[in-house]
Amino acid sequence: MARQRFFKALAAAALVAAVAAPAASADTIRIQSTTDTRDAGLVDGLLRPLYAAAYPGDELSYVAVGTGAALDNARRGLADVVITHARSLEEKFIADGYSLEPAGGRAIFYSDYVLVGPTSDPARVAATAPHDVVAAFEAVAATGEAGRASYVSRGDNSGTNVQEQIIWGLGDATKQPASNAGGDTTRFEPATPARDGSYPTWYGKATTTLSQGDALTRAEACPSATFPAGGCYIMVDRGTFNNYRDRGAIPNLTIVSQNNAEGTRGGKDLLINPFSVYIVNPEKVADRYAVNVAAARRFVDFLVSPAFQAAVDAFPSAVDPAFRSDAFASVTPVTALPQTATVGTAVPVTLQLANKVPGSLPITGMQVQLQQSTDNGANWSDAGAPQPTDASGRVSFSPTVSATTRFRISMPLFRATTWNQLSPNVQELGTVAAVTAPPTPTPIGPVARRDTLAPLASRPSLTARGLSLRVSEPASIRATVLKRSVRRVRRGRRVRTVVRWVAVRNANGRAARAGVVRLSWRRALTPGAYRVRVVLRDSAGNARTQTLGVRIASRRASRSRRAGRSRRAGRSRRARRAALR
Repeated sequence: MARQRFFKALAAAALVAAVAAPAASADTIRIQSTTDTRDAGLVDGLLRPLYAAAYPGDELSYVAVGTGAALDNARRGLADVVITHARSLEEKFIADGYSLEPAGGRAIFYSDYVLVGPTSDPARVAATAPHDVVAAFEAVAATGEAGRASYVSRGDNSGTNVQEQIIWGLGDATKQPASNAGGDTTRFEPATPARDGSYPTWYGKATTTLSQGDALTRAEACPSATFPAGGCYIMVDRGTFNNYRDRGAIPNLTIVSQNNAEGTRGGKDLLINPFSVYIVNPEKVADRYAVNVAAARRFVDFLVSPAFQAAVDAFPSAVDPAFRSDAFASVTPVTALPQTATVGTAVPVTLQLANKVPGSLPITGMQVQLQQSTDNGANWSDAGAPQPTDASGRVSFSPTVSATTRFRISMPLFRATTWNQLSPNVQELGTVAAVTAPPTPTPIGPVARRDTLAPLASRPSLTARGLSLRVSEPASIRATVLKRSVRRVRRGRRVRTVVRWVAVRNANGRAARAGVVRLSWRRALTPGAYRVRVVLRDSAGNARTQTLGVRIASRRASRSRRAGRSRRAGRSRRARRAALR
């Protein structure tokens, strides 16, 4: 049944991708990738068929090696795209300028690691450290020293090798800096007591390049000439283990430690395994024309598309997928949109955005745009300005509903970590049905007397930048300022003076109570004669229009009046003093 659901999801995703695809292209896209994606069955079981449906003209040249080798090959110009899962190696790749996007690669999906051992479990890991991988590594080392266990390492600077070296560094087993760490002080390998660069007999570091699946098969063949003591343990990604187990290729191996617990060394996210995809910067390789940037972008856009991301979550089954999508943020309503809202009211909504990879930092400062459609998605428009997520990853909106409206949010390209980015994405929030306000109920008892008295305004006081007036009751106010314009017009032999009143300013306001109200505008009025037309309307609907004459004197006239008042006041004082003599 689960298999049927997966193939239905696969067919739906292929249809969506094919419909969205442009005209067929014809490029060979060179992909350097880790072996995990191939050995987990993702490449041939999902990626190739879906991409072929979307872009039937393209050919994927998919080379599966360890992360370190994939990045080295990309540096040499052997790739258009590289898929990796080792943070420290990826950060160095970005710092050296080999990523076309300077902010890093694109997050595509994540998995987790598991420690696998023989069903006999001689180190008793499943009993003593089922959710503490550092303690599990210590138990394997101690049992190995006793001659009853072995550890299989690829030793190839792959993402898995990097992570197991970090785990060795957190434990107390005898260790030494990893020989392939390149100066990374967090990476270690088991050592002999002399710590002279040699390895203990129970630690099997591959001398040739092994894929994730090859290393797992080597552990299954234990005991062998390489591991005569038997009891082989190995760390692999869960998808590869599940694929080989389901094929019956590793009947003697089982998971002994997984899902690190809270409070253990390294924390509960120590085994999380995120993957990123990079477009190679053509300016950094010897032959910059070798990198097909257009084809690489097409492939990356396909990986982060909603259709492919949904298919990843269902492969090989939705119950136990090999990888989990993480190309864009998850969106969880904190305060959800209501199903209905009265026309003209605001509908607050708060959303929680998060990086899907466990243990990630909050998404802080992402500019999220709320969008709306009143024609069921045929056309969309922005509902206000973008809003940033806060320190916890939350963002809030309060759109006003004027009609039945669908809402969604649009998220931009966003740098989520020091090595990768979340891709742009649109996610629907739901539909709010608009309803009209219910009629005001008729009061029971004596009928209240209806207000029929219109509000009244006093003569306004006008300045160059505003006016003030007193109103008799709460009311809305619309003021229009009209300036007197005088023109002399000749008509035949007669000259007539024409006076007109021209509207030069408008101002709106509201009086919450009876009293003085002030209205203002930015551009100052010039001196002259003015009228102010005031329209008042109270809550009962009573309206009154008043036109009141005022004047703004010129500065010279104002100074003359002040000087006159001063002279008159002086004469008055002198007269009083003379009378007293």
